[in-house]
Amino acid sequence: MKIVIHLMALFAVAALAQDPANILIYHDVLGGYGDDVVTAAGNLWPSANIESYTGEPGGQQAAFNTALATLGDGWDIVIVESWYATGNDISWGALNDLYDTGAIKLFASTWQWTSGTSGQGALGNAMGVSGFVGISAPVIDHYAWDAGHDICSGITDWGWNDPGLGTLNCRMMVADATPVTGWTASSSAGEAGICVANDGSSVISGYNPSYANEGIAIWENIYTFMWGTGSALQSDTWAGIKTSF
Repeated sequence: MKIVIHLMALFAVAALAQDPANILIYHDVLGGYGDDVVTAAGNLWPSANIESYTGEPGGQQAAFNTALATLGDGWDIVIVESWYATGNDISWGALNDLYDTGAIKLFASTWQWTSGTSGQGALGNAMGVSGFVGISAPVIDHYAWDAGHDICSGITDWGWNDPGLGTLNCRMMVADATPVTGWTASSSAGEAGICVANDGSSVISGYNPSYANEGIAIWENIYTFMWGTGSALQSDTWAGIKTSF
C-alpha cells in the first residue's frame, strides 16, 4: 500500500509538471522595454504555442481579442501587460468571464486600472483588489513582502526604470487578493504591488516587470508560480520517497 501511495504522489507531481500548451500575451514594446514577458515564456516552455500581440507598436488589441475569443478556455495562460498604448480596446469583459469560471490562469496589469472605460477596474475587483492609485515619476523602491514566495525566488533587485511614461506603476488596496510585493519596506495597507489573485493561481499586479531590472527572472517566477511548477519534486524529496519503498 505504501508503494501505491508514493507512486500516486509521483504521478500527481508529473501531471502538475506538464507544460502549458497555449499561452496568449498582450503587451507593449517601447524603447527597449517590453519583450521580457515573451522571452521568459519561451525560456520555460519552448514547445508551447505562444501567441503575442502588441498595443505598441502595431495597435493589435483587436487581434488579441480575436485570439482570446477563438480559443477561449483553450488558453492555459493569458497575460495582459498593458503599460503604454490604450487598453480600452481590449476585451476586459471577456477576460473577466474566463477568470470567473476558472477557465484560465490570468496575469493582469494595466496603467488604466482607474481611468479605463472598458472594464479594467471591474476585472481588478473580481481578482481581489478594491482600490488603485497610480504611481508617476520619480522611480521609487519596491520590496518583497513575502521573500519565500515562488514569485520572489532568487530576485535580489526589485529596481525598475522609467521609460518616460506618465503612469508608471500602481499602489493597490487588496480585498481578498494576497500581496507578495509592495511599495513599502514592510506590508502596509494600500501599498501592494504584485498580488496573488483570489483564485489562488492568477496574478494581478501594480508593479510592471516589463521595465524591471530583473524582468526576465521575475517573469519566469510569475509563470512558474501560475502554472504550479514552483514546488516541483526536488532531488532530496525523491531520495526520501525512494528510501520509504
